[in-house]
Amino acid sequence: MDFERQLDIYLRARFTLILLVTPEEERALETIRRSCERIQRPLLTWDIADGFQVLSGPGSPPSARDPLTALEQVEKESGNSLFVLKDFHEFWKDPRIKRKLRSVAQELKFTKKSIVVTAPCRELPEELKDLTVIVDFPAPGAAELEAVLEQLSKSPV
Repeated sequence: MDFERQLDIYLRARFTLILLVTPEEERALETIRRSCERIQRPLLTWDIADGFQVLSGPGSPPSARDPLTALEQVEKESGNSLFVLKDFHEFWKDPRIKRKLRSVAQELKFTKKSIVVTAPCRELPEELKDLTVIVDFPAPGAAELEAVLEQLSKSPV
């Protein structure tokens, strides 16, 4: 099953916390963006450096520079948004962040919102294992690599 279809199934099934394991964050975000546009679902990203950014859909991003405030904003947002928290695994050692993430993931079961955490590794705190589905982002296929090679060959040196 391809990643976009798998993501769509998880979102429709209201999985609230997804760990997306990938070293290719940019390619993963582009795939998630295409999927969200196809199903008309707002997509927001968050990272410690830039806060929230809207990748797809209407609206303006909430303001949050720290991870705890980011989770509070996810909790407050209305609608069916998908939130991608980049490198959020860096904060899992903080007990306040773990507790808040657990609480938010549990509350989101009653909404149409979900959280995707992008990380280069599969490490997950024990407290989050029962709430999280782990998905490995697939390596690019032959067709995708061929398209990139073709695009590079057309670029001037």
